[in-house]
Amino acid sequence: MRSITPTPSPALSKHVGNDVVRRVAPYPIDTYPELVREVTALAWLNKDFLLFFRGQERDYLNKAGSSTYYPTIYRKDVLTAHEVHSRFDMLETAELQLAEVFDSAEVEGRQDVRRKRHIAWSILQHYGVCDTPLLDFTRSLQAAASFAQFNHQEERGVVAVFALPYPGNRITYNSEHDLIIVNLLTACPPLAQRPHFQEGFQAGTLDITRDYTDKSELDFNNRLVAKFSIPNDRSFWGSDFAGIPDHLLFPPDDPMAEICDRAKTRLIDDMKNIFVL
Repeated sequence: MRSITPTPSPALSKHVGNDVVRRVAPYPIDTYPELVREVTALAWLNKDFLLFFRGQERDYLNKAGSSTYYPTIYRKDVLTAHEVHSRFDMLETAELQLAEVFDSAEVEGRQDVRRKRHIAWSILQHYGVCDTPLLDFTRSLQAAASFAQFNHQEERGVVAVFALPYPGNRITYNSEHDLIIVNLLTACPPLAQRPHFQEGFQAGTLDITRDYTDKSELDFNNRLVAKFSIPNDRSFWGSDFAGIPDHLLFPPDDPMAEICDRAKTRLIDDMKNIFVL
């Protein structure tokens, strides 16, 4: 993907200094209104792009001390060509299993799952069936902050802000920035509940899958605008706001989750058979 140089807000500019955002600690924010104000300033200063968010329990760093945001299929400090090909082989098998489960359940939109691999990938990624070349984002700052507080394992969570091209369709292919953006709200069938509560999107690098020259071009730190740390407790929201409850971020009665669990079970069985053979 194409790397960009975002315009920081005055507060972030002072915080980052002469360094770059990915190599400095997240900027501390204590309240949700304060976070909204900072993001509003960033949106105004970077109006050529649309801002997307990720909420994480902590800031994941590579060996060089830089924040890293790889899609799941590329995650590992040293990833061999054989491992990459094995992961994509598994992804191809998962696509077939998902399509078969969709067909057997007569899920609306099953034709798209068979014909459009990025729709199949987006469902496999969002519901945790297997690793894919897509990374989850949200357009909801509330959802991102809720994810940053989700596990409550750290004193402070992290909300990262990214600048991506404006999407124009449910699947947007942008050759200028070498990016694909999937709008999960319209790519997933209507019975999928999770993407709607999360306001989910996904993005990946266009045209590059198994073979790449430089792995770093697949890292979304190339599109990173800011990263904020927030308190991992109720004080962050104050009396006027609230995070999205866990049972809405991951609805327990989501029919799509059950369908994807079936596809994952079949995928695991297939992998076991391949290993035995």
